[in-house]
Amino acid sequence: MVALPELTFVGFTEDTSDSLTHTFTNHAIGAADATRRVVVCAHGSDAATAMTFSSITIGGNAATIHVQGASSLNNVAIASLLVAAGTTATIVVTKVGGTPDRCAIGVYRAINETVATPNATLVDETISSGLFTGTIAIPANGWVVACCQPSPGITVTGATWTGVTEQYDGAYGDASAIFRTGGFASGLAVDAARTVSCDWVASTDPTAGKMAAVSWG
Repeated sequence: MVALPELTFVGFTEDTSDSLTHTFTNHAIGAADATRRVVVCAHGSDAATAMTFSSITIGGNAATIHVQGASSLNNVAIASLLVAAGTTATIVVTKVGGTPDRCAIGVYRAINETVATPNATLVDETISSGLFTGTIAIPANGWVVACCQPSPGITVTGATWTGVTEQYDGAYGDASAIFRTGGFASGLAVDAARTVSCDWVASTDPTAGKMAAVSWG
C-alpha cells in the first residue's frame, strides 16, 4: 500500500529582537523520516521601511523559498527543505530591509510526497475590510499550508481562517498591535480552486499586509 502525503504542525516560535537575521536554535522539526520535508512559514516586519526574505536555512542548508509577498513593512514567506535525519535543526531567517525588527516561524513536517515541487502557490496583498483571500489548486491527497501577517497599528482580537485549520494566532510578545497567524489542511481531495481566507476580527481593520499559501501532494 502506498503511503499518502501527510502534513503535521510541529511548533511556533517568535524572536522579538530587532535584527535582520533571526536564529532559532535547535528548533523542533518532528520525527525523522527518509521522506521528511521541513516546511517553514516565516513572518517578518520592518520598523520603518519595506522588507523581503533573502534566505531561510534549516540545519545550515538553504531551504527553497516557494512564495513570499512583495517588499513591505509586514511580510510572509513559505520555504521548505528535505531533512531526513534528526529531530531538531537550527533555522535561520534572513531579511533584506531598512530597519531591523521582529520575526516568527511556524514549522511543519511533511512526509510521503509524490513530487519534488509545490503543486501551486498563492499570495494575496489586496486586503479588503480585514480580509485576505484567494484560491489555490489542490492535488489528490494533497495538503495546503498558509500564513498571514497584517499591517501594524490595528486593534485585533484574532483571525478566522477558511480552507485551513488555524495552528497559531496572536500578537508578538513585545508589540500588541503586530499580529501573525498560520494554519494547514491535509488529506484533501482534488480541488482546482480551494478558497483560502484569513479574516481579521478587528475594531480597526488592517489596511495592508500579506497572506501566502503553498499546496503539495
